[in-house]
Amino acid sequence: MPELPEVETIVGQLKKKLVGKKISSLKVITKKMVDSKIKTIIGSKVVNVKRRAKSIIIELSGKKFLLVHLRMTGHFHYVAKGKKLDELFEKFVVAKFNFSDGSFLTHNSIRKFGSIKLLSNEQLENELSKLGPEPLEISLKKFNELIAGKKGNIKTTIMDQKVIVGIGNIYAQEALYYAGIDPSRKVGDLSSVEMKKLYNQIIKVLKLAIKHHGTTIENYAHIEGAGDFQNLLAVYQCKKCPKKHLLKKITLGGRGTYYCSKCQR
Repeated sequence: MPELPEVETIVGQLKKKLVGKKISSLKVITKKMVDSKIKTIIGSKVVNVKRRAKSIIIELSGKKFLLVHLRMTGHFHYVAKGKKLDELFEKFVVAKFNFSDGSFLTHNSIRKFGSIKLLSNEQLENELSKLGPEPLEISLKKFNELIAGKKGNIKTTIMDQKVIVGIGNIYAQEALYYAGIDPSRKVGDLSSVEMKKLYNQIIKVLKLAIKHHGTTIENYAHIEGAGDFQNLLAVYQCKKCPKKHLLKKITLGGRGTYYCSKCQR
């Protein structure tokens, strides 16, 4: 599933491509993934595109919002006027949005796990109210308050979207490695110094991943191609850490977790 850096990359690209465009028509191919009321947006203009957690929010005129969850294999493809969608992507199209200037946008999904919901402002706020705060927008003090009192291990805790959003399996492992913290340690066992290190590394890793347009391991791709943070990974799906120590793999919260028993304590 795309995490904060991947979604942030896509949002930035969609914003440049779509804002100001008018939706002239649309076609839904996979109905189970798309809101049944979606055709009511025909004639609307794209006002803004933003991210919240791992979701994409496309704001339309008339105070309508498309809430898009990419899940594991979701992609967007923007096609300029006079050009065609690559044949490789045609069979995975979920929905196609045509714009009045002749360009169009397709939402594609290989495994059909994602969704496109049409919401009012009130409905959107209700959906987002279930989420924790953004990691790049909170202070160390707030971070400590969010984590304090949690009973689980630190990796699972920072991946909990009700605690703090946007951090998934990849970036949790990377941040914990650079903070020198064993991912299986209980939250209550961490010192204030370790909490500060983790806070700083979460911010550092996420910002660097955004700069590199995310991590492409299997299916993730943004509108202009693939991310390249996979070339900078320290532990995720690696055999050795940057210090050449052999990594161990364990399962935490049902997710495979790589860590270095010598660098992380």
